[in-house]
Amino acid sequence: MRDVPTDIGSLQEDFEDTVCAVLEDAGFEVLDRNPSHDPFEPDIVLMDEDEWVFNVICYYVEDTPSHGVAEIFPITFNMRKWVRDDSDKPAFLALGIGGVPSEPEYLYFSRFFNFNDRLFDMDCNKGLLLNWLRPPFLRKVIEDEFERIFSPL
Repeated sequence: MRDVPTDIGSLQEDFEDTVCAVLEDAGFEVLDRNPSHDPFEPDIVLMDEDEWVFNVICYYVEDTPSHGVAEIFPITFNMRKWVRDDSDKPAFLALGIGGVPSEPEYLYFSRFFNFNDRLFDMDCNKGLLLNWLRPPFLRKVIEDEFERIFSPL
């Protein structure tokens, strides 16, 4: 096993487990998990019923920042940008902020390329905010993205 830097702890793992369970409840099949937390690999690889495969990267910020700027993967953000994100296998980021890993106060979920910097301004990115960590909300974001990618129009 290669020695890679990490910014993953037990809270991160709890959040990843929660996101994985919610996506399974949404009807997606888990194909692979990244137990080593290699920053060059997605945390979760899933497939929908049409056999479209996608990646999910998870990150949890324990405390809600009073200044509204959260730091995403402070050590490995640039490495994680190497996770495959293209039309054949889009990559999404599930960003939980505040609360507890199973019920974050804020949940941002979108294609990973929409997160351009490790410093994430919560106010400027309200369009990526979901109301709750529930299967229908995550499923809608994923289905909308697949429709955008694969629509003949």
